[in-house]
Amino acid sequence: MYYIIGQIMGIIAVVLGFISFQMKTKQGILIFQILTAFVFSIHYLLIGAMTAVGLNLLSAVKSICYYYRDKKNDKGVLVPIIFISLISLSGFLTWEGWYSALVMIGLIINAFSLAFFDANRIRISNFIKSPICLIYNFIVNSGGGIIYECAVLISSLIGILKTSKYNKEST
Repeated sequence: MYYIIGQIMGIIAVVLGFISFQMKTKQGILIFQILTAFVFSIHYLLIGAMTAVGLNLLSAVKSICYYYRDKKNDKGVLVPIIFISLISLSGFLTWEGWYSALVMIGLIINAFSLAFFDANRIRISNFIKSPICLIYNFIVNSGGGIIYECAVLISSLIGILKTSKYNKEST
């Protein structure tokens, strides 16, 4: 029963994640990333993927911090370094096997891109992060995670194309 509820939560997270990369601003992406990470934490808890639980909770907190960091126009490196360190520590503390490194690497890439990139470059960085996390999701049998990473790739591509079309029309 928990497994089925977990997979349903994964689908809800997929919808939130797809919406996130359709946002026009980095702040919009971050708000939906916060929601997505919290819902995915529940999903992974219910399917028993503990590394992903810890890392998604940490990702939600990271996105909240980045949201407020950006509002203050703070471009320092301390906050991203702290979160990359915490992602590594959390991953090792919840280690399930070699595949835990995959989700750690994916979330480190995400932490870096959210800290230093604009909305379009965040979308582009997903073409590195998502395939890595996709493999992890196959290994832990996360239907929601598999669909999510595919949706992130599709949504990122759509966002890139929309932005590109808008930029061409406005010049």
